Amino acid sequence: MASPLTPPGVLAYLTGAYAPLAILAYGSYADGSWGPDSDFDALVLTAGGPERHDMSVVGSVQLDAFVYPVSRFDEPFAPSAFPQLADAALLLDTEGRGQTLIDRVRAWRATQPLPTPEELRSQATWCRKMLRRAGRGDTEGLFRWHWVLVDSLEIFCLLAGQPYQGPKKSLRWLAEARPEAYALYSAALARPELPALERWIAHLEGLCASLPQT
Repeated sequence: MASPLTPPGVLAYLTGAYAPLAILAYGSYADGSWGPDSDFDALVLTAGGPERHDMSVVGSVQLDAFVYPVSRFDEPFAPSAFPQLADAALLLDTEGRGQTLIDRVRAWRATQPLPTPEELRSQATWCRKMLRRAGRGDTEGLFRWHWVLVDSLEIFCLLAGQPYQGPKKSLRWLAEARPEAYALYSAALARPELPALERWIAHLEGLCASLPQT
């Protein structure tokens, strides 16, 4: 029986097309945040054959499935190329290779160093500089407006001690864990008005005050 994790027909299509050893789902179908327009993100491990990127539509679901032979993950293997697999869900794993791959990526993620307080302060200073440049109101200023909004979400997560996991998961975390910050960020996104962006950047800078001195 299909579930939100396995839309109708998707598992049957992938197993029939590729005879996989493992199927790892990640993204919105793996974490339950999927919607009507969500792609089905997956990595499919096969015994051999070429690498493929399958973007078929199964039913009403758009696939975004990367198909790899297991040899692709022989040493030397760079887990940094597959960070999304740290939170993947196994739909099929006939030989345990899928779980091994997830474990390797999680082990890599656990060893990644966090930014130092000085690095975080520098990033907050960069946001302030971008705010001033965005205030010009010309085309470059508008570009910098959007640039700082995108990058400042990741910077805020790092300042708050929360790993950045892409916009969808990070925005959900922000709404649930930091509703005040979410309101400020949403306002800056919704209206290209300098005061709204100023309030968001000031809130971000406020987190810097609690950082230890180096």
